[in-house]
Amino acid sequence: MRRKYFYHYVAIACVVLYIYYFFGVSDYIYSKKFEKEFNYPLNRNIQPLVREVMLGRKPAVAPINIYPYRFLTNSRKCYTLEKLDLFIVVKTARSNFEKRNGIRQTYGQENSIPGRIIRVLFFIGSDDLNSPVQERLDREMAEFKDIIQMDFHDSYFNNTIKTMMSFRWLYEHCSNADYYLFTDDDMYISVKNLLDYVNDDAFTRLNVAGDRGDKDSVILDNDTEKIILAGYVFNSSPQRFRSSKWHVTLDEYPYDRWPPYVTAGAYVVSNRCMRIMYVGSLFVKHFRFDDIYLGIVAKKVGLEPKHCPKFYFYKKKYSVDSYRDVIASHGYDDPEELIRVWNEQNAL
Repeated sequence: MRRKYFYHYVAIACVVLYIYYFFGVSDYIYSKKFEKEFNYPLNRNIQPLVREVMLGRKPAVAPINIYPYRFLTNSRKCYTLEKLDLFIVVKTARSNFEKRNGIRQTYGQENSIPGRIIRVLFFIGSDDLNSPVQERLDREMAEFKDIIQMDFHDSYFNNTIKTMMSFRWLYEHCSNADYYLFTDDDMYISVKNLLDYVNDDAFTRLNVAGDRGDKDSVILDNDTEKIILAGYVFNSSPQRFRSSKWHVTLDEYPYDRWPPYVTAGAYVVSNRCMRIMYVGSLFVKHFRFDDIYLGIVAKKVGLEPKHCPKFYFYKKKYSVDSYRDVIASHGYDDPEELIRVWNEQNAL
């Protein structure tokens, strides 16, 4: 009888230990409080460093996060002195040829809004440069001249590299747009609704946490310039389940909540925000989830993302009327559906 109870207790203990380990209970227990203890390398106020770089000076501390990758292609879309209203950055994968063509026929048309100067480029990583996919991609790049390819492995966990390399290209080659839309290639986008949103007179600028007369504030030079980081904002916690694709250890991120962040599917930044975020990223350690990383950078430089309910991180059910004020909706994997919806909305 004792042996029976012994095995019974052992079985229960094993189940408890398994649940404790599988669900990351200890990680939840030992997480630090975000509101009281948040810090992230560089473990210092980086706003003075960002300010120095943006003023063309050498910062007191060297950058810690410069990605060692190259642009394999370039574009002359921003080589003129004209001021752009909007630059659209589309994050895409090498093999998504049909999606790119669908975008070129819809919101990627640069002359779709009369009186507005809009430019669109696709940003993409690389893999085997001698593969049939790359050969087809080379032909596409020669035909359309709208793809920036970079020499890092294109994978899900390298999305932060793709995003920040895109920021670098904009900072170095295209800093003359009023606004920048970053979007995945499976989104429905209304450029008209987006421009109406960012140009709304009531929308002056993003709340800036450091804007209290601090001499080190990154915005003091241009108090009248809009600083916008907007999209669908999440306030959530790290996933500690060890089987999850989004599992994060305490060593990677020890806090119980993420900073507020915009979902990476689609978001818009103003010109100055783009420059602040890029320079800030030079002083913020890499993190493998791009939307979380941008949230961390925003927190470090003192920017608070603005939630816009017209950005949908999920696929909003379509009807002609319900999409009239939509800026972005996720889930358009079928280019034919994107073309149909976009044509219907733009025929109104």
